[in-house]
Amino acid sequence: MTTKLPLRLLNIIKGKGGKIITSPKSYLIWNKIKLRGENNKLIVHGTGKFRRCTISIHGNNNIIEIEEGANISYSNLEVTGSDCLIKIGKKTDIGGSYLSAKGDGTQLTIGDNCMFSRNINVMTYDGHPIFDAETKSLLNSPEDIIIGNKVWIAANATILKGVTVHDGSIVAFGSIVTKHVPHKTIVAGSPAKVIKENISWEH
Repeated sequence: MTTKLPLRLLNIIKGKGGKIITSPKSYLIWNKIKLRGENNKLIVHGTGKFRRCTISIHGNNNIIEIEEGANISYSNLEVTGSDCLIKIGKKTDIGGSYLSAKGDGTQLTIGDNCMFSRNINVMTYDGHPIFDAETKSLLNSPEDIIIGNKVWIAANATILKGVTVHDGSIVAFGSIVTKHVPHKTIVAGSPAKVIKENISWEH
């Protein structure tokens, strides 16, 4: 059963496929939330915020969870499948991103103190399945994405399936990340490559 939020928060909630679990200090306003399936959960800890987001969960036993102080705005979070997870760490700020976990058991995790700019895509899948023409076997299975702590993703960047972006790194404007990003590096380009090592950055 869906937990009803106070009407003053002006959220649109559809479906009876799960629960919305919020803390007394959390803040949700002008969101569109859709839960379809069974035993799905949207969890907001502490002072976590969702503002003007579209949140969609379709399947069973899925979780979207944000930690204390996370601030998610103008973003689209989508889960399709079963036993999937999108988790966003403490004090991470995301404005204008598309975050998608698709495929059974797939996880998209983002660490603490990260900063995401606008028009960012993070996807655990390719969008549509591709099959071998002879064997009919699936060629592009979904894969987990892990983004570490204190990672800065600049505007118009894309993080593709199977990638780990390690702590302290920066993904430059417009980059397409197809391989792991080492600790404390800047990557840029399409596909993204390391252009600077041993860096640090401040909010």
